[in-house]
Amino acid sequence: MKNTPPENTLAAATSFALKLLGIRNHSHEELERKLRKKGFQAELCATVLEQLVARGLLNDRTFGEEMLQSRSQRKPSGKLKMRAELLNRGIAPNIADELLSDYKSHELCHQAAAKKIASLRIADEAIKKRKVETFLRNRGFGWQEIATTLHHFFPTTSTMDDDIE
Repeated sequence: MKNTPPENTLAAATSFALKLLGIRNHSHEELERKLRKKGFQAELCATVLEQLVARGLLNDRTFGEEMLQSRSQRKPSGKLKMRAELLNRGIAPNIADELLSDYKSHELCHQAAAKKIASLRIADEAIKKRKVETFLRNRGFGWQEIATTLHHFFPTTSTMDDDIE
């Protein structure tokens, strides 16, 4: 069955936007993209989005805060990766930077490493350490955070800095 285009009215567009916001919070850009994909005209989308912002139902800062909170608990990542994800979701760079200024990346790096180490069933410490390091790099943590975390969990093995010297 083919999707029929929506009725291009303010009420239909508002109803669809509220339905999406009822499921989860969205950024301004994300919601606009979904409205356009559904077939609503650009002018209608702009009107709906303005009304939602005016009513306090659409706020990029709130969306970003909720996203960071959710991801910190579910899948901790470093500032680099979180900034990229915020920007990808349509959050302005200045808002993303402001939200990440209080981001506890060191603590999250430690938590992510502890969880990863608990899941590894490898006896060799050097292999385990390499796997944890790769995992943390892929999660967007900075080298300083990774090095500190690795030293905490693997104090007797050398780090890459030790190998270079």
